[in-house]
Amino acid sequence: MWFFSKKTAPINLGAELLVELHNHVLPGVDDGAHTMQEALQMMFFWAEMGYQKVIATPHQNTSMNPTADQIDNAESRLRAQLQEQELPIFLTTAAEYLVEPEFRERIPYLRTFGPKRYVLVELGFWLPPLGWESVIFELYQQGYTPVIAHPERYEFADRQVLKAWYEKGYLMQVNLLSISRAYGRLAQEKATYLLEKGWVHFLGSDMHSPKQIGAVREALSEKLVRRRFTDLLNPTLL
Repeated sequence: MWFFSKKTAPINLGAELLVELHNHVLPGVDDGAHTMQEALQMMFFWAEMGYQKVIATPHQNTSMNPTADQIDNAESRLRAQLQEQELPIFLTTAAEYLVEPEFRERIPYLRTFGPKRYVLVELGFWLPPLGWESVIFELYQQGYTPVIAHPERYEFADRQVLKAWYEKGYLMQVNLLSISRAYGRLAQEKATYLLEKGWVHFLGSDMHSPKQIGAVREALSEKLVRRRFTDLLNPTLL
């Protein structure tokens, strides 16, 4: 038997965002949820917060490369558990793609989300991948809309770089975990800067484990996040 936490938020914060779009909830496919129990704890949290839809985004790179069958199987098993628990939240999948030399081979088969064929792409944390902007351009040419995952976490992306990305029209997704300082002060400062400027297009949790629920809940209660709900594209993904 599963129960919602007795610690309820003042309002259903997820009811403003409606869609959680960056997470590793699928059990056993990458470095996210290890078991079905962990995955269900995460799903119950999102339902408690008022979310109506969760888009799972398992890693896709040379070190974590679950097959399409493995992803689809994990999604089906988790959906079955959601139905059994009568949890009123919809689950679907996309992926988080690392821009690396092998990435171009994946382009014809990318898992997208939303009406504009959004693709969540991850850059290097210390240095940008060689030629990554040409990859972004190619994605646009192929009819995709790339979304840069957690730009606040990239060491090389200072405020000038982030401003340049926004001015070039790149879409950016900030992690709620960054806002709650789960990745340190610098990531928090850059996430706050992006929100204050209105340069954040999507908010996602990037949650890997139920142990991070408290930090995500904390971020959702931040006044700045509340003020910026209306700027975000999350609801368009419902």
